[in-house]
Amino acid sequence: MDKDRVKVILKEAIQKLFDEDVLQERTFYVGEDTVNLMAEASLNVFLAIEDVQNYLKKEGLVGND
Repeated sequence: MDKDRVKVILKEAIQKLFDEDVLQERTFYVGEDTVNLMAEASLNVFLAIEDVQNYLKKEGLVGND
């Protein structure tokens, strides 16, 4: 996984949500670093999922497909 590329894609997708007012019903402050923080959090979720999958495979609890 190219973490830098994933972060850029996430930032673009999140920014698009704000730009297109998809999140208009939410009432929260959008600071200058909000998109970066959301992208970083999203990336960490992806990495955690990957870690869990690798652990489950190592333990033989899921297939190695």
